[in-house]
Amino acid sequence: KRIDAKRGAVVVTNVKTGEILAMVSLPDFEPELFIDGIDSDTWNKYVENKALYNNAIQGSYAPGSIFKMVTAIAGLETGAITVNEKINDTGIYPHGHNPVCWIWSSYHYGHGPLNISDAIKHSCNYFFYEMGYRVGIDTINKYANYFGLGQKTGIELTGETSGTLAGKTLYDKSGKTWYLGNTLSAVIGQAENEFSPIQIAKYISMLTNGGKSI
Repeated sequence: KRIDAKRGAVVVTNVKTGEILAMVSLPDFEPELFIDGIDSDTWNKYVENKALYNNAIQGSYAPGSIFKMVTAIAGLETGAITVNEKINDTGIYPHGHNPVCWIWSSYHYGHGPLNISDAIKHSCNYFFYEMGYRVGIDTINKYANYFGLGQKTGIELTGETSGTLAGKTLYDKSGKTWYLGNTLSAVIGQAENEFSPIQIAKYISMLTNGGKSI
């Protein structure tokens, strides 16, 4: 079913170099209308629709399950998991606030035993809860930082957001206490995690090129 979205962004990169090949933000505007002075009706329309807001670099959004590759890499690189070890998703995770895998919410059963490749394939929350429990949020954030998440990319355009990386550092700034339950939410791309489309494009490019910093 087609859905006519009112807002969105697309960033296309050369994954080997990080070069921006195309970047689109909608709704957009006509730059030439500003040359001789834009009329008030058009200006008001642009303001109302936030057409001058570049969603690709200024907007930040919860990444959701695409963050799970950060968690997976942290688990593999630290030796907390191997490529062959299987974790049995029974549906309800037995630590923290006892969060459930999405499949439990839908069907009231788990994915069963999965290795890390299958866990990514099925987007198994339970598996990555366990990775968060084993590795810890500080280590996971170290890898998130390496991929540039929660940081400006340095693109030469004004208004770029740094986004937000959920973790103890964020909570320390506001005097809050970080609990295991916060970790379990963060490792699947929830909690306070919010990143811009251009950050996500950089992250996916680095995953694709074998981890080379761009």
